[in-house]
Amino acid sequence: MDVLWMIVLTVGLLGSHCEGAISCKNENGFDVDWFILYKNKSGFDYVYIDSTNQNLKKNNKLVNNQAGVLANTLNPYFEKNKQSPHFGFIAYNDQTPSCNALKEYGHSKGVVMMDEDNVVWLLHSTPKFPAGDESNNFYPDTGEKYAQIFMCVTLKSAQSAQIAQHLKDINAYIFKEHNRGKLKDSSTAPQPLPYHENLKSAGGSQFKRFVKQVSKERDPKEGDLYVTIANTLQSNLYIQTWRSEPKDPKKRPLSETEKKKLVTITSVKTAAGEWKHGCDHSKWCVSDSENWMCVGDSNREPSQFERPGGALCINNPSVAEAFRQIINSSVPDADSVSATECDPGPPKRPRVDSTG
Repeated sequence: MDVLWMIVLTVGLLGSHCEGAISCKNENGFDVDWFILYKNKSGFDYVYIDSTNQNLKKNNKLVNNQAGVLANTLNPYFEKNKQSPHFGFIAYNDQTPSCNALKEYGHSKGVVMMDEDNVVWLLHSTPKFPAGDESNNFYPDTGEKYAQIFMCVTLKSAQSAQIAQHLKDINAYIFKEHNRGKLKDSSTAPQPLPYHENLKSAGGSQFKRFVKQVSKERDPKEGDLYVTIANTLQSNLYIQTWRSEPKDPKKRPLSETEKKKLVTITSVKTAAGEWKHGCDHSKWCVSDSENWMCVGDSNREPSQFERPGGALCINNPSVAEAFRQIINSSVPDADSVSATECDPGPPKRPRVDSTG
């Protein structure tokens, strides 16, 4: 019995949170290669899937838990002064806790952490995130109201230049940084837009990053991120973005123009709740038949066609099928979609959750 207990204890220590370890983490503090977290329209519940359990399931700990998925992942960010000299981070958001960035910047949100071994890239849709520098204040009050999405991937440090290039091409608005020079862009010439590039996670999972074209004329054939994704993946897409109305009566419907069917998701039904797209601030899409699911940073409306932006896509059959399964209703791109208002949610809970 003593031997068995020592084995269990050793495994637990090896898999638990380790100071300075740069990796995406689950709600128990264990390293995961990647995760996707989709928060409810109101409150702090969410559904979650990761590399170790590829089932989209409801959380045990709330999204703002001080020992939850996001807090565990961001712990090196909170404790930057305890990390090695090789550690650095960048937090970017077009809606910071103190101001909104100019429209020349990408409508993009994320955190990048890096050390001598790994890069952690956390993309999301939440304005003013991270709000603070500690585990008890990182999740903003405003992030409670609408549905939000987070995608985290652990990459080897050799791919840091690709992430740096991505942030440059989407003109990310960086509002917090530490040892920013650790994330170096090794490119010598700008890439023509739009473009895509393959990435491989530290655990060997296949990802693809996209950088979209900018259209000053607000032409959806050029400026719509999801047209670029559909054409590149050669796939029809189901798309969730914030109250978007991409139709322009002066242009043909995108579904005819681009030969790919683009379908707007109008409601989802998950283990953490059901809501309409008027309550959903997330930006994501999933192929109708292929194994691709993507988290983007752009909405499908003309004003966003003239702004830089991009997406990160994972090639995984379980993830793609899980997100297809939660689509409750949708309409083809050729049909009109109204920008519905969000229905009131349940009463607010305490903002910071520190329980297990």
